[in-house]
Amino acid sequence: SKKFSLNLRTSMMYGLKDLGKTMLGIPYDSSQLREKEFWAVKDISFQLRRGECLGLIGRNGAGKSTLLKLLNGLIRPDEGSITMRGKVGALIELGAGFNPLLSGRENVYNNGQLLGFSKKEVEERFNAILEFAEIGKFIDSPVQNYSSGMKVRLGFAIAAQMEPDILLIDEVLAVGDMGFVLKCFNKMDVLRSKTA
Repeated sequence: SKKFSLNLRTSMMYGLKDLGKTMLGIPYDSSQLREKEFWAVKDISFQLRRGECLGLIGRNGAGKSTLLKLLNGLIRPDEGSITMRGKVGALIELGAGFNPLLSGRENVYNNGQLLGFSKKEVEERFNAILEFAEIGKFIDSPVQNYSSGMKVRLGFAIAAQMEPDILLIDEVLAVGDMGFVLKCFNKMDVLRSKTA
């Protein structure tokens, strides 16, 4: 479960109070909502085995992206725990994980190392990443100059070619052209076949 505050001021106030209580060793009940708080995700429980795939469907604001951020470790749950075994690759928000000032090439190396690969392993996969992303000479341009489609292409190419044990994907493929989206689905089928 994960809760949020309706405004930044309340969120910061509660965050400071909770931090102070934690530092002083004072227990507090995180299962209760305080004024101006709401549950973004509440009592979600599931288990996936190697080779299985899960899709989340729901209306806007239902908590799908929040759940993916919890699974990726970007935010901590207020209740419960998450156990994941293996390397995690994630495409959750457009351009998330990219340093906009660095080139695409530099971001490939950074993201590969975040996934636990050595520089040599990234070098071995680099040409496949570049070929899959289809961004050509722009690989040496700063990512801040990329279109949204180019960011998605590069992000997916990195995640797919590094073959993480767990791949989390949000709506980012919605900005790609139909040919690239189909290419991504085909790649996901290949990745799934290797996990059985």
